[in-house]
Order: sequence, then structure tokens, then C-alpha cells
Amino acid sequence: MADNRSMAQMLQAPIEGYEDAIVVPPINANNFELKQTLINLVQSNQFTEGEAQIWLDKEPPRSILTWEDLVSKFINQFFPPSKTTYLQNEIINFLQKPNKTFNEAWERFNDLLRQCPHHGFSELHQLDTFYNALNPNDQDALDSAAG
Repeated sequence: MADNRSMAQMLQAPIEGYEDAIVVPPINANNFELKQTLINLVQSNQFTEGEAQIWLDKEPPRSILTWEDLVSKFINQFFPPSKTTYLQNEIINFLQKPNKTFNEAWERFNDLLRQCPHHGFSELHQLDTFYNALNPNDQDALDSAAG
């Protein structure tokens, strides 16, 4: 039997049997309102792009059932344990560099925290780590400001 598809049709990847990795939960409501701006956001598909979209497309069909599943899989993909440990150690061993101002040290410390959003350190632990990493002059200035 002759294949009557055009070249463009033959070059398209097959989509039969492929499903999204994220399972959309059933809607248990009879009445609800969808705002136009929300519909526009969903239609523009701006939620994932680049490496994140490539990763999501590779996930097995129907493998993400909850928000926790998504977070866990995302963190394991983009923050493997070795990277997490490295970044946590960078945070724990943070020191204010010589000839750097308090503000520069604060920015660098916060950059480290942002690089590892799942670091697991309480706010008190973060502040304690930062304070102890400061040079004595900046520690004295903070002590004076705090009263």
C-alpha cells in the first residue's frame, strides 16, 4: 500500500502513546471561575523552558501525581546530592573575604543561599553562620547597632 503522506507529515514525530508526565488532578467542583489572565498564562506555556522543559519532557508518562512529586524530582535532577552537599558546605564555611565590606559579604552569603534553595538551614542558623563569618570590626558594628 502506498504511503500518501507528505514529506512534512512523515518527518513529524509520532505522538501516539505519549502522555504528559504531570497528571492533572480531577476537578471536584461544579462551579468555579477561570479568569482570562490565568487562561492566557496557561496558553502561553511560560512555566517551563530550556533545561527544565527538556527534563519534564523526558519524565515517564503520569509519573508526577502531586506537587511534592514534582518538587522532589526537580530537586533531584537539578540539585543532585553531591551538588547540594557542596553548596551546603560553602554556606557553612562562609567567611567574609579580607577588604570586603559588610554589604558585599551579605550579598555573597545570600547568593550562596539562593544557589541552594533547599539548604535546610533555619533562619537563626543562617544569621549565626553569617555573623560568625564576619570580621571583628563588622561584628562590633552589628553589636552596637543591635544595642
